[in-house]
Amino acid sequence: MLEGVIDLSPHLARPANRRGTVPDSRRPLSLLASPHREAMENLLKKDGVVGLLLFEIQDFYIFSRIYGSAIADALSQCAEKELEALARERVDSLPFMVLDKLENDKFLLAVGAYKAEMGPLLHTGSIMRLSLRARLKREALNLTGQDMEIAVGAAQITGISRRKLEQAVHSALADAHRMIRGSLDPAGAVLLKEFRGLIDAPQVRAVYQPILDLRAGDIFAWEALARGPRGSTFENPAMLFGFAEEHDLVFPLERACRTAAVTGFGALPPGRKLFLNVHPRTLVDPSFSPGETLKLLETLGLEPHDIVLEITERHSTKDFSLFHRTLDHYRGEGFKVAVDDVGTGYSGLWSIAEIRPDFIKLDMSLIQGIDANPVKRALIETFLTFSDKVGCKIIAEGIETATELSSLVSMGVHYGQGYYLARPAAPKPDISAEASLFLAGRKRRSTAELKCSSPIGIHADEAVQVQTSSHVGDLKRYFDAHPRVSSVAVVSSRRPVGLVTRHQMDRVLSSQYGLALYTNRPVTKIMDSQPLVVDWNTPVEIAAQAAMNRDGYKVYDHVLVTRDGLLAGLASVQMILDALAQVQMEMAKGANPLSGLPGNVAIERELEGRVAAGTPVSFLYADLDNFKVYNDSYGFKAGDEIILLAARILAWAMRRHGAPTDFLGHVGGDDFVICTTPDKAERICKAVTRCFARLVGDCYNEADRTAGYITGKDRSGKEGKFPIVSMSLAIVDCHGACTLESISQRSAEMKKYAKSRPGNVWVRDRRGPVGLTACTG
Repeated sequence: MLEGVIDLSPHLARPANRRGTVPDSRRPLSLLASPHREAMENLLKKDGVVGLLLFEIQDFYIFSRIYGSAIADALSQCAEKELEALARERVDSLPFMVLDKLENDKFLLAVGAYKAEMGPLLHTGSIMRLSLRARLKREALNLTGQDMEIAVGAAQITGISRRKLEQAVHSALADAHRMIRGSLDPAGAVLLKEFRGLIDAPQVRAVYQPILDLRAGDIFAWEALARGPRGSTFENPAMLFGFAEEHDLVFPLERACRTAAVTGFGALPPGRKLFLNVHPRTLVDPSFSPGETLKLLETLGLEPHDIVLEITERHSTKDFSLFHRTLDHYRGEGFKVAVDDVGTGYSGLWSIAEIRPDFIKLDMSLIQGIDANPVKRALIETFLTFSDKVGCKIIAEGIETATELSSLVSMGVHYGQGYYLARPAAPKPDISAEASLFLAGRKRRSTAELKCSSPIGIHADEAVQVQTSSHVGDLKRYFDAHPRVSSVAVVSSRRPVGLVTRHQMDRVLSSQYGLALYTNRPVTKIMDSQPLVVDWNTPVEIAAQAAMNRDGYKVYDHVLVTRDGLLAGLASVQMILDALAQVQMEMAKGANPLSGLPGNVAIERELEGRVAAGTPVSFLYADLDNFKVYNDSYGFKAGDEIILLAARILAWAMRRHGAPTDFLGHVGGDDFVICTTPDKAERICKAVTRCFARLVGDCYNEADRTAGYITGKDRSGKEGKFPIVSMSLAIVDCHGACTLESISQRSAEMKKYAKSRPGNVWVRDRRGPVGLTACTG
C-alpha cells in the first residue's frame, strides 16, 4: 500500500458521454482545478510523485444497450460508491487524493506520495480492481444476471514544471488507458507471484461452518470454506477466487482448498457429511483427474458418501456436456451434489433442472427478514413443495436471528446454516449456545414429547447376515435364489457394519463393466457403510422419524436393530409405519383429550405389563396442589394451560433423565403417572419440582405473583389464602408380582403424605417395594 497522510476530498465530474470510448485527453479534469492543482504542484515541488489509477468497466456500452440506461446508471453509481469506500480503505494516510468520475464507465483516482516507485502503485491498483470487481459482482448479477469485468491502468507524474502540469496529467492518463488496452499487466505479475506462493507452500487454510438439521436439532454436516493467509492480500475468499478465475488458476487453487479442507477436518462423526465447494470450471479442467479426490479421501479414512460437492450457481461453464458427464461420474462414485446460491441471478431454476442436486442451498437474500416477509415465505414454501417432488433437501443459508430460525423451523425447512447457528471456525465448531437453547426449547414444546410406543425390537424380523469377507458374486447368487429377500446385513463379529439391498446391487452390477469389476470383490465395496442402526429398545416413533429423515434413495431401506451392540434383526420401514399407526390408533382411543397423553386404559395396560414382567419398576404419581382455587379464580382456560404446563415438564424430565422405554400417562384432571426404573425416579422428580417451581409463576398476574398467594374457597367452601400452585410427586417401587390395587393403595398413601408438605415436593416410600415379599399395602 502507498504511504503518507490523506486529505480525502473527492470531486466528481459527470460528462454526458456514455459510449465507453477513450476518454478525451483534453476535457476538463477536476484534478487540474483548484484546490487540487495547487496541492499537486506543492507535492511535485518537494520531489513527490502523483500516481494515476484509471478504472474502467469493461463492455459498459454493450450493457447499456442491452439492459437500458437505468440499469447502466445504477451500476455506474454503485461502482462510484464502492471506489470511494475502497479509496478510504486502501490509500489512507496519503498527502493527496482525488477521485474523478470521467464517464459512466471510467473513474480516475489520483494519489500523491513521497516515493517514486511504480511497484506500490501497480500493486495497490490491482488489489483495488479485484476488490471492486468482487463488490460489484452481486449487484451486477441481481440486475442483469451477468458478471462484470473491471480493468485498471496506472501511470505516474514526477518532476515537471508548473506550465507543463496539464500536459503531464493528460499524457499520464493516456498511458494508463494504454495499459488497459494492452496485453501486459505489470501489477498482475506482482500479485501472481504472491498467489502462486500461497498455493505451492501451501498457505491456503480451511474454516468450517455447521449445517443444522432443523427437524432433529442436530448437526448434519459442516461446510468447508477457504481462506488465504491471515493479513495477506488474498485472505478474503472473493479476492482469492477472483484472481484465480482471471488467471486460469481455479483448478490448482481448488486442489489446495480441498486438501486443506479434508486434512484439517479431523474425525467425521457417524452419519455426518462434509460439504466441499467446487467451481464448475474445475470439473471440465483439462488437468482434472477424477481419481485424485478419491485418493485424498482414502488416505484420511473418508468415503465418497461422506462428501457433498457444492456447486455455486453464480459460476458457469461452456462445455455443458463434459460438465454433466463428470458430475455423473462423481455420482456413480457415491458423492452427493448441492447447488449453492439458489435465488440469485437468472439461472437458478435452469441450474436445478440440469444438475438434479441432492441439496438446494437457498441464498441468504431469500432468508434474511423472512419472519416479516410473506413473499419470501411463499417462495420458500414453493421450493419445499418442489424438493418433496424431486427428492432433494432444502438448506437455508444466512440465518442470523432467532426469529428467522423459528420461521424456517415452523415451515418445515430441512437444514439451516448461518451466523446465528455458528460462525465459520477451525477446528470445526459446534452450534452456538443461543441456537442450542432455542432448539431445546422448541423441542420441549413439541407434541412429540407427549407420545409413547412399543420398542422397535419386537417388530424386527430375523436378519440374513454375511461376513465382510463374502464376495459380491456369492451374494448375487443368494439374491437370485431367494427372490423374497430384499436386504442383507454385513457383520463383523456379529456387529453390523453395513447393509446391501437388492436394488443397490442391481444398480452397481448393471453399470458398464459392473459384473467384471465387482463379482470377485468383497461386499464391503458395494455395501451402504452408514445404514440406520437403532437399539432394540428404541421407541417405534423415534425409529420411524429417523428412517424418514434419511436421504431420499435410502428412505425405504431396512433398519438394523441391535441389542448390546450385536445384530438382533432387520425392521422394514413398512413394518415400522404399520406398528406406529397401530400404536397411535390405540393411544387415540384412550388418550386424554386435553394433553393427548395416554389415558386410563393405556395406563392400566402399561402398569399391568410392567408388573407382569417381574423386573424392578418405579411408579411416579404427580398431582397439583391448590389447583381448584386457581381454576376458580383464573377460569377453565387458564386451568387447562397450567395442566398442559405440568404435562410438558413431566415429559421433558422423563426424556432428559429417564430411559427410552419410560411411560407417561394422564390419569385425568391434574393427576399424572410415570413408569420408570428405580435408579431414574428421583432424578426425574428433582427436575420436575425445580422446573415447575420456576415456571408456574408465569401463569399468575403480577399482583398475585408478588403476593405469593390468591384468595379463594377450598373444596369445603371455606375461604382463605392459597399459595401458588405446586406439584407433589410420590414414588412407589415395585419389585415383583402384585396387584394394581396394592400399588394404588400405596400411591394414595404417599400422595397424601406429599401433599401435606408445603411447596413443590417429592417423597419416596421407604417401607420397601411392593411385591418384594408379599402383595400388601
